[in-house]
Amino acid sequence: MPSLPPFGYPGRWFKGNLHTHSNRSDGKPAPQENIRWHVLHGYDFVSLTDHDQVTTQEGENGLSIQVIPGAEITARRGQVEYHVLGIGLNQMPVSPQEDIQTTIDAIAAAGGVSFIAHPYWHGHELIDLLEVKGYTGIEIFNAGCWLEINKGHALVHWDGLLQRERNVWGIASDDSHFHYPDHGYGWIMVRAETCDTPSIVNALRNGWFYSSMGPQIHDVRLEGDTVTVECSPAHSIYLIGDAWHAPNGVHAWDGQPLTEATFKLARGQRYLRVEVVDMAHRTAWTNAYFLSV
Repeated sequence: MPSLPPFGYPGRWFKGNLHTHSNRSDGKPAPQENIRWHVLHGYDFVSLTDHDQVTTQEGENGLSIQVIPGAEITARRGQVEYHVLGIGLNQMPVSPQEDIQTTIDAIAAAGGVSFIAHPYWHGHELIDLLEVKGYTGIEIFNAGCWLEINKGHALVHWDGLLQRERNVWGIASDDSHFHYPDHGYGWIMVRAETCDTPSIVNALRNGWFYSSMGPQIHDVRLEGDTVTVECSPAHSIYLIGDAWHAPNGVHAWDGQPLTEATFKLARGQRYLRVEVVDMAHRTAWTNAYFLSV
């Protein structure tokens, strides 16, 4: 039974945070302090995404981590404000407060990838995301927005896009500012052969990662209409699909954790994505896979 991308790809998993701030904008720690925290907590890469500026790394950090240049860029369309994570940027590709499409196009022209940050926190409606094109994905989990006002999840936005065949990727991140314990709650696991900026950006562009608050997803396999998921010990494993076209979840009601589940695709199901929830109610999410029906 063949694995779905990127499970089974060459290389290994690299853990990273794509959204965090230093004292160059509204974060508490200096850039090196921020980087050091991520090293000490097992991250392989981090992107400092200060507001409307690219925070450059000054000299060698002396630490075993890849620092990927990025920025959180403010954009607009009419009365709607957007924050866009531009990852893989060496300098600001566009001025703040430009039109959202102009901003996304400029990030792409500079060789970066773009993720629309915290749609729920920003009060975005689905049309605000549908009328923009070319972005790589959205934040489906933002720890800071979750902890502050419980508006950190954007799964409804994501499924709304997927149901309309907009296959954008979903990332989990901290949006950590370090003014309170907002760090270490959400990250991505990238599959690549090397942990350098070109390899990580290429993997982000192609969706070769999954997102997590804690659980590990070891494999997702598809053969015919059968999907098999292997993961770290979990309470629940879900196969999510479009609208009502999705099988029921599998649960450890007896208290014995699950490490595998098998599903039959629903008739007419157009896409699938997997969610794994561990015994502490933390979630991991694969990207979506569109099916030929």
